[in-house]
Amino acid sequence: MSQIDVSTEKCRRCYSCIQTCPSEAIKREKGNIKIIHERCILCGSCIKTCPQDALIYDSGVYQVEEFFRNNEKTIAVLDPAFPGVLDIGTPRQLVTALKKLGFTEVWEGAFGVELISRAYRELLHKDTKKTIISSFCPALVFYIQKYLPQLIPNLGQIISPMIANGRIIRKVKGPDWKIVYITSCLAQFGEMTAPEVEGAIDQVITLLEARDLFNKYGIDRRKQKESNFDGPKPYLGRIFPVIGGLYKSMGESFDVLMDEISVTGGRVRSLRALNQLVDGHIDAKFLDFTFCEGCVDGPFVDKDIFVLGRRQIVARYTKQEMKRQNPTEVMVEVTKYKDIDLTRTFNNMEQQLPNPSEEEILAVLEKMDKAPPDKNLDCRACGYPTCREKAIAVTQGLAELEMCLPYLLEKTRKIYHQLEKSHEKLQNSHNELEQAQEQLIKTEKLASLGQLAAGVAHEINNPLSTITMFSHIIRDTLEKNDQRYEDIQLIIDEANRTKDIVQGLLSFARERVLRPGQTNINDLLEEILGLIINQSLFHNIKIEKVFEPNLATTYADGTQLKQVFLNIVLNAAQALNGNGIIKIVTEQIIGNGHLKITITDNGPGIHPDIMSKLFDPFFTTKEKGTGLGLAISYGIIERHLGEITVQSESGKGTTFTISMPILEDAEKLKQSNSKISTQ
Repeated sequence: MSQIDVSTEKCRRCYSCIQTCPSEAIKREKGNIKIIHERCILCGSCIKTCPQDALIYDSGVYQVEEFFRNNEKTIAVLDPAFPGVLDIGTPRQLVTALKKLGFTEVWEGAFGVELISRAYRELLHKDTKKTIISSFCPALVFYIQKYLPQLIPNLGQIISPMIANGRIIRKVKGPDWKIVYITSCLAQFGEMTAPEVEGAIDQVITLLEARDLFNKYGIDRRKQKESNFDGPKPYLGRIFPVIGGLYKSMGESFDVLMDEISVTGGRVRSLRALNQLVDGHIDAKFLDFTFCEGCVDGPFVDKDIFVLGRRQIVARYTKQEMKRQNPTEVMVEVTKYKDIDLTRTFNNMEQQLPNPSEEEILAVLEKMDKAPPDKNLDCRACGYPTCREKAIAVTQGLAELEMCLPYLLEKTRKIYHQLEKSHEKLQNSHNELEQAQEQLIKTEKLASLGQLAAGVAHEINNPLSTITMFSHIIRDTLEKNDQRYEDIQLIIDEANRTKDIVQGLLSFARERVLRPGQTNINDLLEEILGLIINQSLFHNIKIEKVFEPNLATTYADGTQLKQVFLNIVLNAAQALNGNGIIKIVTEQIIGNGHLKITITDNGPGIHPDIMSKLFDPFFTTKEKGTGLGLAISYGIIERHLGEITVQSESGKGTTFTISMPILEDAEKLKQSNSKISTQ
């Protein structure tokens, strides 16, 4: 039996094929769409609906071309639907084109309809109590054989027009001729090899494949001369491809059973009618059904022509040809083949799937978060009509949970949320690592510079003391109005300034031992403000204090902290150039046991390019600055287990923030700082 498969390169897993497959022959497995061949009825619904043209099938084209290469005598039998599918040029131009392609003769398949319609007429005139189902549509036959085997006895035991044509040609031409049926139907590929009728047809190709062969070999149908069809000529059988075509081909006189005949077409209507027949809701003599909307609506048709247009083309062609013919002559031709065996049997090919328990179905629905009655969406995005049918398919191995779009979106949302959390944790860890690395580099830099500074300061102090001492001696021997007196005084002043720098170097290098005691930060700030408030630099500067009244005390070295606060406040005043606002805020951070001190000025701010260098030793923007004040302050706060940071924006001021832990005793400082002593 011919097979359909899925091209994984083209398939986009839209599930359109699953939604339209009437036999549950398509499943998703490991993320890919797969065909369950033993369940497939070759109706071609998947091929018709796939927007990516991802369904492929076993084509007979290569075998037909092999017939031509071997000079085999080959007959093309055109399915009655051909005028509505290949509506380019005239039917007789098509005959010429097919012969140029390599076919020896071209027959109209509608003649087979003349034979089987006569057989159906005789069957329905018999006194039978059961409902007869037409058996010419192979897709419908395969469905009954596999899924409604209880209806096999109802199938009319009559071959299809394709098989009838094959048996006629075998009788007329003998076994040496090759017979190729050209059709719009995929199921006829499977019917060709069905064991009940095997051997009547050598190969099947589609009408669209015939068109592709014309293009391949440069044969333009519209430029061909007309040629007559070979073989016996049909009459009413040409109307067979439209819905109810078999009944119409029986002749206008067949009216006595009109009330007991049901004619319909299309996958949904036909299958519903068959199931109603099983349930006992239909009581009819004859059901003339087709799986498609007639053979003109097969999977291999020109999609640009609507089905109604194809029906009209076939109807016009039927009328035109009937005008050329004598019906009596057709009946004579039919009589010639009255000994052709038109009967067949149908094997039971039943396909059973396991019936899941209610508990199994509910378990799958729970996993998809689609448990009834409130959560079942029935959105059909998975290809199944309801969430329940999808759950049943999952238990039967036909579907996967991930086919549910809402389920997949929710799962993706959760995964994304987890990834966001993981990314946030990773980013925090990365930031902490970067900060620790920067801190380590800064600490190592300060330690190295401290050692260097201690050595330099020691070496400078000795000659500096000598210079200062002898300068004083020389100055004291001179009169004050002596020009040399001013020069010597300049030497003394510069030596003293150098001494201050050296003292700063020593302070930076030595990391003086902390002498902690109970300290109130508010009191320290009040002390330093009392020292500086009367200085001329602060006359036009407004000091705003926002001190938390019940600020907790902590163990700290008050002398060294005053040096830090004084340094920052003086820097702010110098940045303001003696005119502006300095705001000092203290607060206790509830929860993490820290004190927070912020010192803000509304000065010109700090340029972003130098922000990263503020705490580097010897970096200064002042004309006579040493660049050690903030470096020393950084070290003092660090030894207090705290942190000092700065925020600034050009033109909008600067804020220094100091955070320190609230320590209940000096032991915690000792444990964290081996240089601290309680002396």
